[in-house]
Amino acid sequence: MQAIVCTLLLAAFFMRDPIPAQYDVLIHEILADPSPTVGLPDYEFIELKNVSAVAVNLGGWVLRDSSQAITLPAFILQPDSLVVICSRTALPFFSPAIAAGSFLSLGNEGERLSLYDKSGRLIHTVDYHKDWYAGSIKENGGWSLEMIDTRWPCAGSENWKASVAMLGGTPGKNNAVAGTIKEPPLPELLRVTVTDPLHLQLHFSGIIDSLSAVRALDHFKSVAVQYNIVLVELNAPLEKGQIYSLQTNRITDCNNREISQPVPVAYALPEKADSLDLVINEVLFDPPAGAADFAELYNRSNKAIDLQNLYFASLRPDGAIKQPVQLAKGPFLLLPGEYLAFSTELPALCRSYACKGKLQAIGSLPTLPDDEGTLLLMKGDGRIIDILHYNRAWHLSILPGTRGISLERVQADGHTQDPGNWHSAAATAGSATPGYANSQQIIAGNPVEGFQLVSRVFSPNNDGYQDIAQLQWELPVPGYVAEVMAFDAEGRTVRHLARNQLLGNRGNINWDGLSDTGEVVRPGIYVIFVRIFNMQGRINTLKLPLVLAGTP
Repeated sequence: MQAIVCTLLLAAFFMRDPIPAQYDVLIHEILADPSPTVGLPDYEFIELKNVSAVAVNLGGWVLRDSSQAITLPAFILQPDSLVVICSRTALPFFSPAIAAGSFLSLGNEGERLSLYDKSGRLIHTVDYHKDWYAGSIKENGGWSLEMIDTRWPCAGSENWKASVAMLGGTPGKNNAVAGTIKEPPLPELLRVTVTDPLHLQLHFSGIIDSLSAVRALDHFKSVAVQYNIVLVELNAPLEKGQIYSLQTNRITDCNNREISQPVPVAYALPEKADSLDLVINEVLFDPPAGAADFAELYNRSNKAIDLQNLYFASLRPDGAIKQPVQLAKGPFLLLPGEYLAFSTELPALCRSYACKGKLQAIGSLPTLPDDEGTLLLMKGDGRIIDILHYNRAWHLSILPGTRGISLERVQADGHTQDPGNWHSAAATAGSATPGYANSQQIIAGNPVEGFQLVSRVFSPNNDGYQDIAQLQWELPVPGYVAEVMAFDAEGRTVRHLARNQLLGNRGNINWDGLSDTGEVVRPGIYVIFVRIFNMQGRINTLKLPLVLAGTP
């Protein structure tokens, strides 16, 4: 009998408080800015959801933001159930709800919220941001952010949306936006930063599984994971001037999906920036509708430079510095030969331009007037690294308009303030090249213009083989404007491919076999006529024969 009692007591002990797994309980809804109210009480709250199959006792659990932590009282959260966490004053207005003292002071602009069980294990983290309201009027207050699909607890902004409930949120009830989302993209290793000769930070685009990171990087002295950053302690200190690379394998995200990284990420021990080690390389000061300005830097030195102690700024009429903006809040390396573009609205920028380079969001940029202005790059102590006094008149004068066209630096080692060292970005490159090599450069060792057809025969039958005729070129200097046409064998113009279009140093123009009226032209011999000229009076023409083959 005594043995039976002991067995029952032991069973009761182990069943009393089952140990939850990570992501068993999720931060499910957040109201950080309750005013002006839409219909909910004027109190901040966080809602939790138990997505596991067992009840969870929240007693001793901790909710933490960037500066505070609160300990939760005992509360049995049943499977597939919700509870609102709020201040004691707000407790009568929500149900089911538990009070946690004075509650957290949630940042309206956003911050990181983390939920820990009573043993200190991280259960769920949400790094919410005001951008998750997608620019709607709801970001002004009174509307909560709700999780859409609990299957993807680490998906970030793709899995959160402003509530569509009439009251502005659904505390203690199923989320109004609940549904399913597409499988989110895998996190990527974005960059590696160096905090000192023995320590690295690996920055991922999303949350990763900590155990997999520790296993995958076990050749280092120590590894720790903080949300989407992996902290690494090296076995030996880094050497100055040496470029290293890192390739991670077998790391998974929080849904146990393996993260592939085909290309190694480079890093190096940072050195201090001297004057003109970094140069202002491209500016967009008159963006198209819906986009924002951007400024691009190029590291023309042989140093790895940490950007966190550098600033953009502008000048007052009396020469005093104004509007200083820190480039990075933490370590951020720019390696030799790298480009980096800064903008306050990266999604909008990428809707207007090809974002195939290195980009970085920044809280603000100094004001860049449309006609003329000043942008300077400086150290925290005020010493200037580079300064640009730009003018709209530096754009190519024959352009019908300059809105949406950036100014690109032609030579990295040329004078910043020389108007001849700046040129309008090529239309054939999309009118701007944020974060990658400029479309307008002086190419050494290539004294003549070169145009060629990739193939002299094409057949636009959509079979995946030679469906287009592609004209490629390489030009030694910027500023060439082109007219490109396709003629038939009788000399008649069938297609205008470019009309006074500003070319980049390199590029291509394609012909799909259609006429100007959109009709498929007949098989036969055609000629691609090219006429280029620049503002220095240089003119060149050429004709390239081409065969449009008939379909079988």
